[in-house]
Amino acid sequence: MLFQTIRCNDSLTPLLNQFDGVFMNPNDINEYYFSMPMENGRVVDLNLPQTPEEDQENRETCTAGSVKSSPTGIIPCQDEFGGSANFEVLLDSSSQSYRQKWNYSVTLQKLFIDINKVLLLNFKCDYDKIANNMLLFVRAMPMYSAADWLKEPVERCLQHLSPIDQFNKGFTHLEHVIRCDNESTTYHIDEISRRKSVVTLLSRPEHGSDSTKLSYRFVCKTSCISGMQRRPIIVIFTLEDYTGQVLGRRVLPVKICSCPKRDMDREETDTHLQKNTVFRRNKKCISQDINHNNNRHHHSDSEPPPAKIIKLESSTSENITDNTYILPVNYTTKRKEHYKIVLESIYSVITGVSSLHNITDTQPLLEDLKSRLNNLN
Repeated sequence: MLFQTIRCNDSLTPLLNQFDGVFMNPNDINEYYFSMPMENGRVVDLNLPQTPEEDQENRETCTAGSVKSSPTGIIPCQDEFGGSANFEVLLDSSSQSYRQKWNYSVTLQKLFIDINKVLLLNFKCDYDKIANNMLLFVRAMPMYSAADWLKEPVERCLQHLSPIDQFNKGFTHLEHVIRCDNESTTYHIDEISRRKSVVTLLSRPEHGSDSTKLSYRFVCKTSCISGMQRRPIIVIFTLEDYTGQVLGRRVLPVKICSCPKRDMDREETDTHLQKNTVFRRNKKCISQDINHNNNRHHHSDSEPPPAKIIKLESSTSENITDNTYILPVNYTTKRKEHYKIVLESIYSVITGVSSLHNITDTQPLLEDLKSRLNNLN
């Protein structure tokens, strides 16, 4: 499958181009190349190096005057380019169990992966064009791809941000959605944009290999309510030197979900149907309206009217007394496992909210909840 690029430095547009035909290199059946395949309505092989003129033109579109934009700025560049070192990122599908963890859609050019599952990526570049004493780094940064949320940093949800979450044991950088298992990894938060990125030293390939393998994990779902809230994201991989100069960039749309294969098939089907189902969708809506009207006008006089949905509102007199606010929590169960799950969820949410908004008066409640949890073990 294909993951490839063009050249630029810092701006953003969605990368969900679709195409019907796919050209694959038979020598690379174990690797998926992602790319931006469409140019003037045709598929372009972006594994081919760009001409210096094309590369320079793309560089200029990602600068503001003489000031180069930052890879973690307010609106980072999303345009891809290989640079003089021909930077490439390839999905490693050599493991037989990878399909249980992630799936890549060639049609959507999108990765679907389960939460906290290992994603192996192979990073390639022409080291002959790089000085032997130059240190190279790979930065992985999540970013919303839709224009409405372009400037917002990608955050973890309150539940997964909790210190007692199963994915956070022994880990300190809880705010980051992306983690790298490599020991030479640092976690960065931009002071202005608040974007979170993972920077890893890219070692040179071992003898007999032309790529360096890095292992990544995603520790929050794109569907989490208090986090990404089903907003589409991309991951921007940038090749940088020790000064932060961007030498290459690749972009990968990602969805973190519980059932990667199911969600991939559903999105591919929906994308295919969008082209030809306008009439069918309208007809379905009309049919629903007709049935609704028929049901409404054919009620027998003896039939009782349909039940109304009543919105329940709590009594303020019970919850508020002299500016004192009481949480309306009243839960009883005979199942220990249910009690523990609810207790852990309440603790996680209150911990995350307190940390996010610097609320300190919840400490007695958290201590009580923590004590109850400890007594269950």
